[in-house]
Amino acid sequence: MRFGFLLARNFTLSPMSLFIDTLRLAGDDGDRSRRGRFDWQIIGERGLPIRSSCGVELLPTKQITDPQDYDNIVVVGGLLNGTQYLSGEKEAFVRRASQRDVPLTALCTGSFVLAHYGLLDNYRACVSWFHIKEFRHAFPHVRAHADTLFSIDGNRATCAGGAGAADLASYFVSKHVDNKAAEKASKILVLDRIRTGRDAQPNGALFPKATSRHIRRALLLMESNLQEKITVTEVASKLGISRRQLERLFATEIQISPMAAYLALRLQYAKTLLGTSDLQIGEIAYRCGFPNPGHFSRVYRQHAGGTPTAFRKS
Repeated sequence: MRFGFLLARNFTLSPMSLFIDTLRLAGDDGDRSRRGRFDWQIIGERGLPIRSSCGVELLPTKQITDPQDYDNIVVVGGLLNGTQYLSGEKEAFVRRASQRDVPLTALCTGSFVLAHYGLLDNYRACVSWFHIKEFRHAFPHVRAHADTLFSIDGNRATCAGGAGAADLASYFVSKHVDNKAAEKASKILVLDRIRTGRDAQPNGALFPKATSRHIRRALLLMESNLQEKITVTEVASKLGISRRQLERLFATEIQISPMAAYLALRLQYAKTLLGTSDLQIGEIAYRCGFPNPGHFSRVYRQHAGGTPTAFRKS
C-alpha cells in the first residue's frame, strides 16, 4: 500500500513520524526498517525543504506527479496561524486526488487543510477537542466531532493528532495486513495498546476521576456542543446505551449527574472566556449555551459565588 504525504507549512512532526513508523514496523519482517508491505513518499517541489513547527526541515522524496500513483494521500497539518495551507501545486495535486477518488487522510490539523479546500464537506471528521469550536465555526458543512481519536467516513480518514496518528495507522495495517502486524508495531513503539476509532480523546482535567470510555466520550460530546446544546438522551444514543445507563455510570464514576457535568463544562468555558477575552457578557452567554445574559448571570452567581462582571474585574 502506497502512501503519499503532503506536509503543510509548519507541519506537526510527531503525527507524521508516528504514522510512518507504524507502517514501517508493521510492514517489515524483523526490525530492519525495510519497506515491505507499505511504501511512503514525502511529496513536494524539488529541492525545497519543508519546515516543521519545531524547526526540523525535511526534503521531499518524490516530486508532484499523478495522485493515482498512491493508494492514499496523507495531509499533515501545521500551526493554525494562517500559514498552514498548501502551496499552489500541492493544492492542485490534492484536488486532483479527490476528483479521481484517491482516498484522503488528514493528520492533526490536516483536517483544517482539507476542509479549507472543501474536501470534507458533508463528511464526518475527527478534530482535536482543543480546536473543535474553531473548526465548526469555520467549516459548518463538515460533520465535525471531538469524541474519538480518529474517524473513517468513506474515503476520508481524519485524526485528532499526536499519538492518535499511530492508532489511525494501525487501523490501516489491520485492514490491509492483519491485527498481528499492528500489534507488533504498537509493542515496538512502546504503546500500551492499539486504540480504536471508538476510544475517546484525552481531554481537560475538570473530571479527573472519569476513566471509562463511555464517560470520557460523553464529556467530550458535551464539551463539543457547548453553544448548541445536546440532550442527555442524545449523548446516550450516540454512545449506544440508554439514558438511565448513562446516568448510573456518571453517578458511580464521578458522583455527579450528566446534566450537572454538562453545566460545569459550560461554566468552566465561560470562566475561561471571561478571563482571556474581551467578549461582551451577552456573547459569552450565547457561546456557552445560555438563552440570555440575565439567565447566565443568575446561574453563574449561584455556582461561582459572584457575577460574571465581578469575576472579570477581579
